[in-house]
This record gives sequence, C-alpha cells and structure tokens, in this order.
Amino acid sequence: MIPKLRRRCKCGCGGITSPGKKWISSHHSKVNPPKAWAGITGKSHPRYKHGLTYHKLWQVWQGMKKRCYNSNCKAFPNYGSRGIRVCIKWKGNVKSFYNWAMANGWKEGLEIDRIDNDGNYHPDNCRFVTRKVNCNNQRKVRKNNTTGYKGVGFNKAANKYQVRVTINDKRKYLGLYNTIKEAAQAIKEYHE
Repeated sequence: MIPKLRRRCKCGCGGITSPGKKWISSHHSKVNPPKAWAGITGKSHPRYKHGLTYHKLWQVWQGMKKRCYNSNCKAFPNYGSRGIRVCIKWKGNVKSFYNWAMANGWKEGLEIDRIDNDGNYHPDNCRFVTRKVNCNNQRKVRKNNTTGYKGVGFNKAANKYQVRVTINDKRKYLGLYNTIKEAAQAIKEYHE
C-alpha cells in the first residue's frame, strides 16, 4: 500500500519530491531529504524496496532498535543505557533480520528474547518464545534477593538454594540446590 503523497519537498540537490507523511516525520529533515532520494516516491523509495514495511517482523525489528538507540523510549534505561545493542548485521538491514527470523522459528504470536539478558541482539543470543517464557526471562529481582537471580533464594533451614517460579499468578516449587549456578540452571531448563 503506497501512502498518500501530501507534501512536496525540495531536496538539497535542487530536485523536488513528494514523500509520504510517514516518510517526512521519520527523517531528519522535512525540507532537505537526502540527495540520493530526490524525486523517488512510492514503492521505489528505499523504505519500500524490501517489501516488509507492513510485516509484523518490521515492528519487531524497529522495536529492537528503538529500545537500544532511542533515549526517549520508555524501555531505553533497560536496554540502550545498559549497553545493549543490535548487531551490525541486523541494525541496518531488516531483510537480514527477517531471513534469520524465518529460519529460526518465528511465527505470529512469538516474541524475540535475548537468552543472555546482558547480551546484545545477535543471532547467537536471540530466539523466539512465548510471552510466558519471555516474561520469566527478566533480570528484575526483588530488593531483598541476595542471590541476584529471579526466583532463587537461600533456604537457611536446609542450607541450600531454593527455586520457585511464578506462572499465571501461581507459584511452583522446583527444588533445593547446593549452588546458585545449579539453581539458576534449573530455572533456565524449566523455561526451555
């Protein structure tokens, strides 16, 4: 679907173009679009060449970049300000991200998830999972949690680490473990 052309802009090279409203608002200059795009409109515009603008993975791709690079984004403190980035292969190429996603199990209803919450958006660190799994793979821990892992606490009576997960407002006990790493691994395996 080609957006309605509403405004004529003069390019830095002197050419005249009529980009759509979305194109104008999403680029740095409303008056001087890049020289290479002078006179290019509709589906021949670089934004439409890949044909993915209206695909759900386009939104996923845009969301990743927004969280990592847009300081005005609500989620930026949990991503970009922590140093989380999108790999170079994906950052400027939605087609590359789309091809990876299709080859790695994406289907409608799944969300992108970083396996290591401190790692970047990269093919080796990403997967597609249900919302339930994605919600449980968060780094948020309670203020009184001394282990640093969500769902892992120290049981003084048993002198071991206990694991509990909460799913659909119901707590499930996964057992006692000798080390924090064993307990964290138990949570990881439960969610996989």
